[in-house]
Amino acid sequence: MVAKGSGSAARTIVTLLMDVLVAVAVMAVAHLVVAFFGSMSGSEWGKGLLGITRLFVLPLGITPVPTPYGGIFDVNAAATVMGLLGVEWALGLVRRNA
Repeated sequence: MVAKGSGSAARTIVTLLMDVLVAVAVMAVAHLVVAFFGSMSGSEWGKGLLGITRLFVLPLGITPVPTPYGGIFDVNAAATVMGLLGVEWALGLVRRNA
């Protein structure tokens, strides 16, 4: 038998983890957008942002694809977003049952 308050504590922990995963996915999307446009990624703020957001992209070793805008489509960042949101979705199922 589960104590009355333990379900809400587990639900809160899962919710916080889901929130962190979404925040990391947003950082990876920011990386994806800035890298896509060469003029943005070449600017001073773009270089700084890419330096920070690169920390949130999984190094999967997939070769980036050049874009017609002078940048790259970072497949690693796209795969990171897909993976994070997939895990977040699965945690939503866990939270629903917690």
